[in-house]
Amino acid sequence: MSLKVDSKQRTALMFHIPAIVLLTLITMVPLIYNLRISFYDFSLTRAGSRDIFVGLENYKMILSDHEFWNSMWVTAKFVIASTFIQLVLGVIIALMLNYYSGSLNRLLTSLVMIPMMVAPLVVGLMYSFILNPQFGLYSFLVDLFHLNLSKTPLSAGGSALFVLILTDVWEWTPFMALMTLAALKAAPIEPYEAALIDGANRSQIFFRITIPLIRPVIAVSIILRGVEACKVFDKAFILTGGGPGNSTEVIDLFTYREAFVKYNFSYAAALCVVLFIIMLIFGILYWNFVIGKQSND
Repeated sequence: MSLKVDSKQRTALMFHIPAIVLLTLITMVPLIYNLRISFYDFSLTRAGSRDIFVGLENYKMILSDHEFWNSMWVTAKFVIASTFIQLVLGVIIALMLNYYSGSLNRLLTSLVMIPMMVAPLVVGLMYSFILNPQFGLYSFLVDLFHLNLSKTPLSAGGSALFVLILTDVWEWTPFMALMTLAALKAAPIEPYEAALIDGANRSQIFFRITIPLIRPVIAVSIILRGVEACKVFDKAFILTGGGPGNSTEVIDLFTYREAFVKYNFSYAAALCVVLFIIMLIFGILYWNFVIGKQSND
């Protein structure tokens, strides 16, 4: 019997090895090359700079680069705000979807998923047309209802970042909703029956039964969306280009400009390494103090 199991495992491993090798090459080779050139002074504006070894100079420059710290602060505000709003709206939508059943539930779930299927670049283009001050839907509604709102919300730093957050919320709230809905569907019904027998109201059931049951899924959803939000580029590039000024210049946009506008490839590579380390540290801390703690409970 053991020989049969070993044979199945060996067969499965043989099928997996090509994919494992390919994915390892795709991820590790660029990562190692990126790490290597971060110790050099490689720039397309200087001939022969690829072979100039500078050690940790690029990393020292990052520590004193005010634009880098500004982009990190903008990214932090974007990640925290967008993830929190997506979580709140996602839980509300999931509760509403969980209330219905049958064909209506399937229809509403399909409609909710639509924004998540749109490419981020298309989302940026769509909202750039909506917010166009000359022919956009937003300016038309402002004029139609005589609203005391700016017709150019992308021209001010605070409102531009707010719009950028709303576009991300529109696109990725369905992800939070579907994750929460799956947790609600998998939750056992016995605690709810016991709570109803004991006379618990809806508020008590939600906070003392529903939230504890779906909390592990919510914790995983937060880290998944947080990591993805840290990598936002398309919508910021299309909608604001980092402006006005550098009020919406997220870290990926800042890295892009260093690499493909200023051609400072080594400095951009160092930025990627630093961002990877920061995200790794926050991910480990989040896993240990949030997800790990919930697993122990």
